[in-house]
Amino acid sequence: MKRSKFLMYVILTLLLLAPSALAQENANPIDPIDPDMVNPEAHISFPPPVYVVRDSVDIYGTVTLEAMRNFFVEFRPLALDMMADSEDDNQWFPATLPRIEAVSDDVLGVWNTVTLRDGIYELRLTINSGGDMPEYFRVSPIRVENNPPAAAAEQQMESAEQEAAATEPDMEQDMDDDMDEDMDEDAAPEPEPTEDPGPRVTANVNSNVRAGDSTVYHVIGHLLDGDSALIKGISSRGTGWYYIELANGRSGFIYPGIVNTSGDLSNMPRINPPPPPPPTPVPIPTAVPPPQPQQPQSGVDLVIHHIQVHPHGVKCGETYGIEVTIRNAGSANAPNGGLIEVRDSGLNGTASPQTTTIPFSAVPAGALQTVGGAFITPTVHVETLHHISATVDYDNRVAEFEEGNNTSGTNPYWLSGHC
Repeated sequence: MKRSKFLMYVILTLLLLAPSALAQENANPIDPIDPDMVNPEAHISFPPPVYVVRDSVDIYGTVTLEAMRNFFVEFRPLALDMMADSEDDNQWFPATLPRIEAVSDDVLGVWNTVTLRDGIYELRLTINSGGDMPEYFRVSPIRVENNPPAAAAEQQMESAEQEAAATEPDMEQDMDDDMDEDMDEDAAPEPEPTEDPGPRVTANVNSNVRAGDSTVYHVIGHLLDGDSALIKGISSRGTGWYYIELANGRSGFIYPGIVNTSGDLSNMPRINPPPPPPPTPVPIPTAVPPPQPQQPQSGVDLVIHHIQVHPHGVKCGETYGIEVTIRNAGSANAPNGGLIEVRDSGLNGTASPQTTTIPFSAVPAGALQTVGGAFITPTVHVETLHHISATVDYDNRVAEFEEGNNTSGTNPYWLSGHC
């Protein structure tokens, strides 16, 4: 079991330290690889898996879930017994502060790795949306290398020289002296490994690499300021976007205005971008009709103009008088009269209100009429607020074009005392 874990660790380390594969030159159009199937509204787009980071790292991504309350990014060392998709909260450490605003293809936060020990880690985007469980997006493995091993190459060269010196006596025993002299004179130095001679781009600023040759495509990776990448072709649609290969092996398009180029670009293959995603529908505003001028209503319209109580605010068992002024707000004469109902109601009581009626006569259009002679002796709902209201033509003896404005009231009063 220990040997199996050791082998897995060696393989994972080789993957993180291995250089990216050399790009293939092909005169025929090259179709890019489809992007990973991830939730477009909740993911980390940079750094990608199998990536080396140091110092402070901008973490890019998108969090636009409709029910999102907050989100944050965490990290933890990646051990062999944690290769499974475990979401044990006790093992994670905060990489960024929580945020509550949505982010679309931008910086989710900054991960400071300066104080971390060099090694292999994993990131986790945690999104709380008010449900039973948060939503997660994990990126692993990520290598933190704040102190790159500068002496590794020198040690490797010394080991090679020692091996050559150990085998040299055997070679001399199998060859005569003349052949050895000729070999020493004519031996050519071993070629040093060189970078792919193909044309390259170098980023002027931190740049997005997209699935197609337009900003409508989603981001598949990044080139940081000063980083370079091999050019595999140029968009066949004439936009000028370069099709490049990133260090992690993924390929995508980058805008030509934010990079410098080097090498021969005269025979670049023409790359067919994938079909663009469907555009987001833009809602069409609904025209609001202009307000229509109000036309004068024709017909009878009786309303309460004023209510007078004498006195206003009495004790239980004391009688008060009511005087009501009504108005015909319509354009036609009220040909006949009717009744006005007056109600005295306790605001928090359960007994029926006390009522009385006052008759009124015909009212011409626009005219006022004051009537009185009604009295109420309040005897219910003691020690509470009371409300007095009046309704003209409460039994609908007069035909009106507006029956909903016939009631009005006075300020409440406090009924005290004992009956």
